[in-house]
Amino acid sequence: MVKRSWGSRICIMVGIVGILDTIIVTALKGGVNLGTILPAGAGGLFLLWGLWGNEFKKRLLKERYPWLRKLIRWGIVLLLGSFFMIEGLLLWNTEDTIPEHGEVLIILGAGLNGDQLSWTLWERVNKGVEILEENPQMKVVVSGGQGPGEWVPEAEAMAQYLMGQGIAPERILKETRSTSTMENFRFSRFVLDQVEGFDPAEPVLVITSDFHMFRSKILAGRNGLNPVGVPCSTPWYIRPNAYLREYFAVVKSILFDW
Repeated sequence: MVKRSWGSRICIMVGIVGILDTIIVTALKGGVNLGTILPAGAGGLFLLWGLWGNEFKKRLLKERYPWLRKLIRWGIVLLLGSFFMIEGLLLWNTEDTIPEHGEVLIILGAGLNGDQLSWTLWERVNKGVEILEENPQMKVVVSGGQGPGEWVPEAEAMAQYLMGQGIAPERILKETRSTSTMENFRFSRFVLDQVEGFDPAEPVLVITSDFHMFRSKILAGRNGLNPVGVPCSTPWYIRPNAYLREYFAVVKSILFDW
């Protein structure tokens, strides 16, 4: 029997948990996306390291490439440091104080099942209905294009739902081209610029999921908007996956979304 260190045993346990997480969350209709696949990918790496990491360290890191050992260590330190910093910012930067007399609300798309709102999108739009009913002067931009498996643009489905809840069609502005968060705000800004009297310096309410709010506010600011976060909660069973996926999305947006 192979004797393993406590570190190797922990890696094996973490790897198994990561793989099981992907299986369970996918089965609970978390969908197949980066957030649900990542735990299995990371878990597979942990599992491999737990099973054969000691042999790898002995043959390659100690005997052939000792410099690689330091490089891996610093890489791990950098990865973990940035991960915990960004995750802290995701948790801290979610909800803002809503101004008393806001003029504009943006609802970000979150997927359709055919032409029906996904659960996440339904929550966002219902939150929008509450705010619009309390602020009859407010206009709303529904933002989202058409992706795989969607019969209509997300913005169109959101607009139909809002009108079904009694929101007047003249209050609804549709942005139907976006395929990413950056495009959500870029194209929404274009739509708002066509509205007479719109001032981008004034607060703009943004409805999205809590884990997505930090990145949304960054990208809204890059498009010249003054965002005020109005978050929707994430179901508990996909929360770890959503926050894990968002770490990589934040890194990508910071570097490339300009």
